[in-house]
Amino acid sequence: MIPGYEFREKARENGVPVSSIERDYAQNWLLDALSGKMKMALKGGTGIRKVYMEGYRFSDDLDFTLMESYTQDEVNNVLGGALRDAEEESGVSFLEDFRLQRVTNGFTVSTYFRILRTSGNPLRIKLDFTAPSSETILVRPQLREIIHPYSDQLRSEILSYRLEEVLSEKIRALFERTRPRDLYDVWRLKGLGLEDPEIISRKFQFKEVSFDIVSLNRRRQYFEQAWVNSLRHQLRELPDFTSVYTDTLDYLQAILKNIERYNKKL
Repeated sequence: MIPGYEFREKARENGVPVSSIERDYAQNWLLDALSGKMKMALKGGTGIRKVYMEGYRFSDDLDFTLMESYTQDEVNNVLGGALRDAEEESGVSFLEDFRLQRVTNGFTVSTYFRILRTSGNPLRIKLDFTAPSSETILVRPQLREIIHPYSDQLRSEILSYRLEEVLSEKIRALFERTRPRDLYDVWRLKGLGLEDPEIISRKFQFKEVSFDIVSLNRRRQYFEQAWVNSLRHQLRELPDFTSVYTDTLDYLQAILKNIERYNKKL
């Protein structure tokens, strides 16, 4: 494990709480221990930070889409073994007491760990495993090296979504729920030319979600109210909400036009 002062130095460098660095570090070792144990792909904002963009916002959760069907016992056994392996390799103290729960779209579990904090409540990493019947993967995932900006130099790879698929699901998420991190992620990715009208259209169709910008705009105040509390522990400088929202709305309107043109060609 890296020394305690390195966690504190990284927190100062990144302008985030030490707990965000501890979680980021523990996540990497848990990803290493999970890699190859089940056929699944890392996705979401965590995937952006872990395998694509060093210095991207921090994340509290690890999200995967399962590419084969697994029983609750199978997932439970894999996770238990991964926690033991991650602790042995990293020195992070993962608590063995966890409860994997079956939910509508797959499985969810909260795991707890300690690094610097020896008393009080342990830190949490939430893991979500989406069942193959609850999501469609449209672009073949690829093995990506885990970005590990710490001195112990973890070398590992994890099967991950392609960025264009991450973006497509993030766009859809804006119309399914009200989470500021989705808005931030779409805003950050929008200038990379990743949008594919076919992928986006099929993602919306799979979950029967409507690309309704008017409905989205009605929820603007809820995004704004949660903006600071949701993201301030994940970023040094939080961008201005109004600018992010306005830019993203313009981007979504352009995407909607592209989707409409694409659908007319079918």
